[in-house]
Amino acid sequence: MPHFLDWFVPVYLVISVLILVGFGACIYYFEPGLQEAHKWRMQRPLVDRDLRKTLMVRDNLAFGGPEV
Repeated sequence: MPHFLDWFVPVYLVISVLILVGFGACIYYFEPGLQEAHKWRMQRPLVDRDLRKTLMVRDNLAFGGPEV
């Protein structure tokens, strides 16, 4: 006869993970800023010029001179 904990612990862990995943999905769905940020991050530059401009801005911000 199997012990109570032999089946209860795995079932409890699976249910706990499902609840946490559902909670995270609800937060993602109902928080409008998260969806907009994800859409923006997934966009790719449409043309090579935009990519070069993005890299130039990034380099200027990262390696700017010291501010006095």
